[in-house]
Amino acid sequence: MRETALLRLLQLADSALPIGGTAHSFGIETLADEGSLTPSDVESFLSVHLEESGALEAVFLRRAYRGSDRRALSEELGARKLARESREASLKLGRRFAELVNGMVDRPLLQPGLHYCIAFGASGSVFGVPVDAVVLAYLNQSITGLVSACQRLLPLGQTAASKILWNLKPAIARVARSEEALCFNPYLELASMRHGSLETRLFIC
Repeated sequence: MRETALLRLLQLADSALPIGGTAHSFGIETLADEGSLTPSDVESFLSVHLEESGALEAVFLRRAYRGSDRRALSEELGARKLARESREASLKLGRRFAELVNGMVDRPLLQPGLHYCIAFGASGSVFGVPVDAVVLAYLNQSITGLVSACQRLLPLGQTAASKILWNLKPAIARVARSEEALCFNPYLELASMRHGSLETRLFIC
């Protein structure tokens, strides 16, 4: 990979990218509030999440990278996201990501209205980053964001969080190779749907 392409990928895949990702827990806050998710469960929970939702987004990201009809891809992905809260969050992150990239390059490089993973895949293609690296970077920053959410919701320290991220690398690498869009993750989808009923909330969803 060319040095400039690598540096751009590192910037775009930073979990602290200013697109509002830290405002979303995608249902994890509900599970933490209900006591269904504890610090000892986080690693296994996120491993399963990768195998389901992560694999789905990896497939759609690859399709977007390869130049498929990205609008149609985004609509199909949206139909697979059962929870309105998670669906809207994904679209919001995609919109802000596209706006940020377009603003940095001073031209409409990415079209609006796409789910986050679709927009991310499209950006990797435009900037000439190898698709395998783009998928790995996307999944890694997604899991990093969820671990960060867990740290704010649970008694999970820096060392424990870092160990979880370290241990999940093989799962990320395996899921990144997914080629079939298979997903059945009602547990987290239902948690997203219940999020609005929490008495106090740190996250939007």
